[in-house]
Amino acid sequence: MKLNCFNKENLHEKKYMRMALNTIHISFILLFLCLVQSCTKMNDLHQPYLDEGENVYAEKVGSVIVGPGNKRIQLDLHIDSENITTSRIYWNNYSDSLYVPIGNQKGSFKTIIENLNEQQYLFQIINIDRFGNKSLPFEIEGIVYGDNYQNTISNRIITGLTANSNNEIVINWAENFDEKLDHTNVIFTDVNGNQITEKVQGSVIANVLTDFSSDLKYNTGFLPDSTAIDFFYTNFVTVNTDKILLDANEWSIEAFSSEHPGGDNTVRNVIDGRQDTRWHSCAGCSSYPHFVTINLGGDVSFSSVEIFRTTFEGGDSRAPDKFQLEVSTDNVTWDNLGTFDFDRFSDDGQVYPVDLDGTAHYLRFTGTEGPENNMVLGLIQLIK
Repeated sequence: MKLNCFNKENLHEKKYMRMALNTIHISFILLFLCLVQSCTKMNDLHQPYLDEGENVYAEKVGSVIVGPGNKRIQLDLHIDSENITTSRIYWNNYSDSLYVPIGNQKGSFKTIIENLNEQQYLFQIINIDRFGNKSLPFEIEGIVYGDNYQNTISNRIITGLTANSNNEIVINWAENFDEKLDHTNVIFTDVNGNQITEKVQGSVIANVLTDFSSDLKYNTGFLPDSTAIDFFYTNFVTVNTDKILLDANEWSIEAFSSEHPGGDNTVRNVIDGRQDTRWHSCAGCSSYPHFVTINLGGDVSFSSVEIFRTTFEGGDSRAPDKFQLEVSTDNVTWDNLGTFDFDRFSDDGQVYPVDLDGTAHYLRFTGTEGPENNMVLGLIQLIK
């Protein structure tokens, strides 16, 4: 009886063991099927790439310098590989393109794309090597200028036109507040009848014209970008040279008859370039003639003398009715240029042509007649 009970228990244990083994076998089978299915899906995903083999790319463009222009643009390609045969430049979303021969050489390769509209562009550049491989695109932006930009520029402003003591013409320019203003072309005729062109950089605020005779004109050149390949120019402007003044900044007072004490009545006011100041001779202690001798700073030539009464305190009619002009080269010997009538009731400048034989280093103005014993005067100018 005991032996029979033992056999029954063994049978139950074996039965349970077989069931556990079957469960483990089934689990392994299910796991294997899952792994096989996953591998199949991964192979399906990569199969196209495996079928094509490994992709080989040509080396990209190293760098590009963009040179904006007038309805055109320059691209300077820098190639670092000796395997590149050509570069292809695309724009307008790959709808337009051109080839740049490279010839398996390193270095810089410039090409200009003509006949472009004025706008911003995005360029894509693809290299092709000698094995036929293409590079990934190199992208860069560039702008093309045209009529719209042309319409925004204007000529540089001349603030003064004078003749110096060396008988040279000096052009004074307004300071350049536009960093894109590059230079000004100045054209004139010299004393020998030759047409002279001078290029004045935008940073220059005064330039000198030697041997100037006539026909002065200029235009202004703008560079819209520091790497731009084209200048944009304004139209030429003709400068009126009928009244070029001698530069009074080079003058000094050599001698004078008198000046009124107190206030700003100094004789120096007749050469300060301002009509609203005055020279007032000594009131109550002077009488006609009243004179001033001006040192012109060098041996200069001039064609006319311009005289103004003062506009100080609304104007003063105590200017002379008549005056005399004399010139000298040594302040000793004087040549008489004539005696002239003056309208002391007019604020306008009154111009007196003179016949100067050669040059003068000194000018003497003498008021000879007037309404009172003292005399008041505004300004003396010399016209080249």
